[in-house]
This record gives sequence, structure tokens and C-alpha cells, in this order.
Amino acid sequence: MKECLNVLLNKVFKRDLELLYGKDSKIIFNNVKYCTNNHNFIIDCKLMLSDISLFEELQYDGLEVLISESWKFTGFDTYKFVLISTCDITA
Repeated sequence: MKECLNVLLNKVFKRDLELLYGKDSKIIFNNVKYCTNNHNFIIDCKLMLSDISLFEELQYDGLEVLISESWKFTGFDTYKFVLISTCDITA
């Protein structure tokens, strides 16, 4: 699942990611786990930014939209997910 989301967001939706957060931005997935108590997936990821000015406007809303769009292609679209994300600036 982790590798599937990695390919979808960093390869397939790369153009959208660059439009939202700047050129050479990428998402690193730390964990994707299923929570049996809540019956949903927990996605832990880090957004690597190249342009902080674009992040000030969109913040994490754009990231959640990108992940929810790519979630449809995973085959687990009937399950909900919880997003835990951090950001870092690339040099």
C-alpha cells in the first residue's frame, strides 16, 4: 500500500503535486496501517516542499485532496483514511 501511494502521488499525480507545492516537491510515506478499532487506514507521510510561499496558501488541504484522489486507484476506496502529515523544505 505504501509503495502504491508513493507511485501514484510522486509519479502519476506529479504534475498536480508540482502545481500545488512547487517543482521537485514530493511525498515520503512513513507508514500506511489499518486500524482495526476504527476500521480505517492511517497514513503517515512527510511533504517535502521546494517552495514555501505556495505552502502558505494551501497548507495541508492540497495534500489531503491529492491523497483522496489517489486513494480511489488503490482498490481500498471503500475504506476511509486518517492523514498524519508533516512538512519539510528541500534544499
